[in-house]
Amino acid sequence: MHPDQKTNLSKIIEDQVLSDDIHSLLKSYKEDNKEDIKLSGNKSDIIENLLNAVDKGIIPLIKVYELIRDSEEYGDQYIYVFDSINNTAKHSYSDGESISRKIIPRGEKSQFPKLLQIPSKLEWVDFRAPNRGVENSWLAKMYGKKTREVKIDENKSYAQGLRTVTYRTEESRLIYIVYWDGKRFLEFKISRTSFDSNKSLELSIKEIRQFIGKGVDLHNDFKYFDLTPTVNNILNNSSDNKKIYNLRSTNLIDAQNGTATLTTYGEDVPGLLADLSRKEAIDAYIAKGGSATGIVVTFLEEGSNGILSKDVNVILGRDSVNQIIIPANISPQEYNYVRRKIADFS
Repeated sequence: MHPDQKTNLSKIIEDQVLSDDIHSLLKSYKEDNKEDIKLSGNKSDIIENLLNAVDKGIIPLIKVYELIRDSEEYGDQYIYVFDSINNTAKHSYSDGESISRKIIPRGEKSQFPKLLQIPSKLEWVDFRAPNRGVENSWLAKMYGKKTREVKIDENKSYAQGLRTVTYRTEESRLIYIVYWDGKRFLEFKISRTSFDSNKSLELSIKEIRQFIGKGVDLHNDFKYFDLTPTVNNILNNSSDNKKIYNLRSTNLIDAQNGTATLTTYGEDVPGLLADLSRKEAIDAYIAKGGSATGIVVTFLEEGSNGILSKDVNVILGRDSVNQIIIPANISPQEYNYVRRKIADFS
């Protein structure tokens, strides 16, 4: 492996991949390579161990790419769900190769998949059809860059009437994913950063729409998938599913458009409805024609039959009716479990 490639991979893995996932990959090759593969150390150590194993030909480089791919595509992201309007749209969008020819410039697909630390501009990096064996599905991926200025120093000269402020530019790699499920739903997925805002998310959605515009007519062929009924089903059925999830917060709206937010804090605190006064307040809203517009729900490790390695928080409907936020990196299996549970209430 070229030193520059190794440095680039090391940085991406450090930023993107969970230590447990790196450890699991190393462990799967340990039995036949006990002298060469080490499992101990901090995250930097096990990344070095992983890339050394690649250099020695013990672990195929494609396995590292798959590790990064999974970490990019599952969790720690904003998800926007769109529902197809008619059967004609469903049929046309199930032809992934046709979609790729329309949206991806000629010749770029031969370079896929790309692994870029922080690109200079928004660019295509991958397209798969079908995606992970799902019939008629496809996935398109882009990398972009997000920057902000952070104040690190400030000096004032009262004698001269001057104030000098020093800023440092911070950059984060953005990952945009467009996913067609092969049947009905289109999804935009946007990676989370430490300095997101409604304005930056709106800009990201606009960039995605522009990039896919030649092949995806979002305005005429799709509508927002309204998660409000899902939110209310999760809320109303929480008592019967307390081993599967806990409610942490809910936003309520009454028949006269009055709003309220009820929240509980702390990992060891019982769910939102454990307190009788909160339960009565929610019941009163619903009894008078109100409903929930958004919730924070924790899917519980103990009720997942071993699928979840930890409790997983999910936010539904925070900024828009079609928005799902998964604020932590999770495995593909954990992601699919959470999405199935959400779908059960849709």
